[in-house]
Amino acid sequence: MDFGILTLATPSDYKKAIGLALSAKVSNPGVPLAVACSPKLAAILKPHFDFVVAEDPSLRGFVHKVHLDKYSPFENTFFFDSDVLLFRDLKPIAMKWANQPYTACGKFMREGHSAFGLNRARVLQKIGAKELVVIDGAGHAYFRKPECVAVFDLARDITNRHQEYCGDIKYADEDVMDIAMTMLRLNPEPEGDFFSRYASGRSGTISMDATQGACTFVGTKTGEVTAPHMMHFAANEAAFQYAWQLHRLFKAADLKSSGLLKDAVNDYYTRNVAWPLKARIKRLLA
Repeated sequence: MDFGILTLATPSDYKKAIGLALSAKVSNPGVPLAVACSPKLAAILKPHFDFVVAEDPSLRGFVHKVHLDKYSPFENTFFFDSDVLLFRDLKPIAMKWANQPYTACGKFMREGHSAFGLNRARVLQKIGAKELVVIDGAGHAYFRKPECVAVFDLARDITNRHQEYCGDIKYADEDVMDIAMTMLRLNPEPEGDFFSRYASGRSGTISMDATQGACTFVGTKTGEVTAPHMMHFAANEAAFQYAWQLHRLFKAADLKSSGLLKDAVNDYYTRNVAWPLKARIKRLLA
C-alpha cells in the first residue's frame, strides 16, 4: 500500500477511533484506514477500517507508539491518536513531509520540562545536542518505510533504557520520540494550518462540522482565520463539543451513539475535577 491512515484503539477509546475513521472517510475518501487493537475489539472495528492489525500483547500503554512501523500496512503512513478529527485532504501534506522518514509538528527547545517531567536541559547534555525537538501533544506523526525503521529502532532502544535517558519519570512516547528525532537530526514541521486543538481558536469563532469536513476559527495566536487539517482533542479537553461532533458522525453513518454523552461527562469530570483535585492534594502533601 502506498499511503494510508493508522490509529490505535483501546477498550476505553474505541468509539473515538471510529469517529476518527468516519471523519477520514469524509475528508479523505478512498484513503485506506488501519487500526491496531486487541483481538476483542477486532469485530467491533472491522466495519470501519480496511485493516485491523493485532496489537502486540506484550506492550502496554504509550509503548505501542514506538512500534507503529510494525503496525502499519502502508509504505507512507499518517498516524493519528484516536481523539483526533480530520477535516482536509492529507495527501498534499504527506507529499510535502516525505523528505524525512519520520516527522510531526513541533518546535525546538533548550530548557524546561515536558508534561511528563522530562528535563530537557539534562537530556540535551546527555546526547550532546544544543536543541531538543519537541512534538509534545502532537497526536500525529508521518513516517515512510523502510527508512523510518531506523527511527523506531532508536526509539525502542531509548524506551529500553528509559531511566538512563529520561530519569525517574513516567514513560511517554513523545519524550522518547523527541530524543530520537534530535539524535537523528530530524526536523519537526511548523503547525501552520495543519494542526489544531480546540484552544487554538478564539472563543466564539470555532465553526465545526466533521460530517462535512469543515472546521474554521480565528487563531488565538495569529488572529487569522484558519481551516486546519486536523483537531486533536487531547487531555479530555472540550469534552462536550467533541462528543457532539462524534454524535453527528455516528448519526450520519447510521450508527448508535449511545454512551457518547456518558463518556463526555466522564472526560469533563476527569479534566476539571479529578485532575485538579489530585494536583492540589499532591501540592499539600509536598
